[in-house]
Amino acid sequence: MDREQDKISYVSLSLDDHNVKTVAILLFESAPSLFELMFGRQNFDALSQLVARARNCFSYRYITVAESQGEVVGMVVLIPGDRLQENADEREVFPLQQRLWLKLIRRWFLRYVLKQDFPADSLYIGNLAVSPEYRNRGIGRQLLLRCMAEAERTGKSLFISVDVENLRAQKLYESLGFQVVEVKAIRGFGLRIGSRVLQLRDGS
Repeated sequence: MDREQDKISYVSLSLDDHNVKTVAILLFESAPSLFELMFGRQNFDALSQLVARARNCFSYRYITVAESQGEVVGMVVLIPGDRLQENADEREVFPLQQRLWLKLIRRWFLRYVLKQDFPADSLYIGNLAVSPEYRNRGIGRQLLLRCMAEAERTGKSLFISVDVENLRAQKLYESLGFQVVEVKAIRGFGLRIGSRVLQLRDGS
């Protein structure tokens, strides 16, 4: 592939210029098991609707995309700490039964495996994904570096979570200056499910 033609640019997600469903697919790939649990078979449609709205933690307002020749090939969600619990759009997107299911999942499962409360004056990298054919080209690292630059620009602390079994991703984050500050996990049926919370060290 011609590297000159395959130049990657990094921009804020635009509902006019970018394919929301492509972003939703990447978003799903960042945590497929979790999104299947939350939204079932309608996960792509649910995520597309949330991305296209402004009052939820997957909103286009918080997404930066990597694009090649106008095609989205990577994305990252960077959310202010005081917006993580924002979910007003769910009342418009989901029927009552689905909203009750989400409430149940958050109360009895997510709280034990995924940290959901961060300082109001912090930033949280909620989701990061790169298309399979564009991996191992440094795109994920560049997306992370942009999050780090925003944290430095605003003077805010920066957090990210990683699956407890994803040591490869953890090593990448640690190489950029993140360190583990908390582990939230449960054990059952011989499995360990949960996440490690990492914070960017001062001066990194």
